[in-house]
Amino acid sequence: MRWTRGVLIGAAVLAFATGCGTAPGEGPTATNPMVAQSAVPGTPVSNGPNVAEALDTANSQFKLLADGDWAGAWGLWTDAAKKEVPQKDFEKVNKTCPAAQKGVKIDLQEVKPVSMELVELTWRQGDKVGHSALRLTGKKWQYEPAGETLVEYASGADAAIAKRKSSSTC
Repeated sequence: MRWTRGVLIGAAVLAFATGCGTAPGEGPTATNPMVAQSAVPGTPVSNGPNVAEALDTANSQFKLLADGDWAGAWGLWTDAAKKEVPQKDFEKVNKTCPAAQKGVKIDLQEVKPVSMELVELTWRQGDKVGHSALRLTGKKWQYEPAGETLVEYASGADAAIAKRKSSSTC
């Protein structure tokens, strides 16, 4: 009896684990020509939180960055990130030394739903690989830059510009 129950539980867990993702080529797709598909081709994207809505926010963020619309990109950030990086600092730094290469597509490499309110992203623009997240606040998905982005701006715009210049990323 115990053996049968264990086999049934194991089969249920296996069926659940293999049935949670979507097949390659299914699931959300990018509607923005500046952004590639929602993940690396062939990588299933979970149907956990509303990943399609979250990815719309990511696609908007990446398009705004690629277009050089710094105010628009900052506007999609979470309220917590906006408190740490004033809009004027973000715009000043990126007008002087853009973090994103204008006109160069940002490709999503990995989309990882962590909870119903959080989706982690790995992205690539040219040789640069970065991480960020999307956070559901209220009924709206917002972009949450990675900690290193927030640290970069912690000492102010002039220090961030100097750092980018010294590291030849300006």
